[in-house]
Amino acid sequence: MTPFIKQVKIIFILVCANLALVGCSSGPDHSEGMAIVNSKCKVCHASGINGAPILGNKKMWSPRIEQGKETLVSHAMNGYGLMPAKGGNDALTEVEISKAIGYMMSLVQEK
Repeated sequence: MTPFIKQVKIIFILVCANLALVGCSSGPDHSEGMAIVNSKCKVCHASGINGAPILGNKKMWSPRIEQGKETLVSHAMNGYGLMPAKGGNDALTEVEISKAIGYMMSLVQEK
């Protein structure tokens, strides 16, 4: 093997290792949760209808986040305050609601 090919091989290995590390270090993928929020939850959570915590509003979300994601999922699944169960959309699954809540939480946690 020529020295040039050895150098190319080493560079290739380093680039692949770097790409793998970048992939591992990124945060959770919230694309599914974002799609659910934008299509189902944004109606109330964009403007705060009936006291819904506004997307990205840290002051409104912080006390809720302190309750834990499980509690927030339970509130969304069963209804809480003026919010009906599943936000009024019976087609939403618990997994979808969990992803949506994870996305909404991330809007204030990652800032």
